[in-house]
Amino acid sequence: MRLHALARYITIGGCCTAAALGMACGSGGGGPSGATATASNAPSTPPEEVLRLYVERRLFTGFVADCDDAQRPDDVGKQCARRLAERNGLLAYQLGPTFSEYTRLIILKPAGDTWTIEHLEERDANEPPPPGVPWPIEAGATLVVAGTEPQCLRVRASAGLQAPELACLDDGTAVSIVGGPIEIDDIDWWQLEGYGWAAGTYLRYPDEAGAATPTPQE
Repeated sequence: MRLHALARYITIGGCCTAAALGMACGSGGGGPSGATATASNAPSTPPEEVLRLYVERRLFTGFVADCDDAQRPDDVGKQCARRLAERNGLLAYQLGPTFSEYTRLIILKPAGDTWTIEHLEERDANEPPPPGVPWPIEAGATLVVAGTEPQCLRVRASAGLQAPELACLDDGTAVSIVGGPIEIDDIDWWQLEGYGWAAGTYLRYPDEAGAATPTPQE
């Protein structure tokens, strides 16, 4: 999924963001529900091995499993990973050039004895992304708006950039997901109870929303 500059401008009212690209490295799907992986059911393949294969086969360069282990000059020009967080068996990593800012955020999901890339999001150092990890959204979840300031999240009568605007929600507004996703205009749209449809790019689980303070629905 790629969120273009125009799409963000129309979605939140005046900025642009990095692309979000979903790629599969094997099979599997779904959201963050399910039991957390344990020593008995976690894949036998190290997650860093899946990242290495992605880097070598898609980015055509070398890989360092931990950015803190990169050494000059041998690892200059390679890609490295840094684990960010874990949620319900999913793992989130930063990926980018050694000795530099990261350029991708990757979420891995267990798939049998290995892992799949559940979500891949490209990042631009000049365009800060919404705070926190964009864990997969599920119907019924309570989320908060995050990363739209100084603008707000535009809510529409239906999914799509051409649908009439109904409201504009500030960061920290709490919302409940009752429908979606529907992919239109390269954006995943989610239905917010009592509001309408909005882009999932700016919705986070409360513990991932950074400094945003949840504001209950009225």
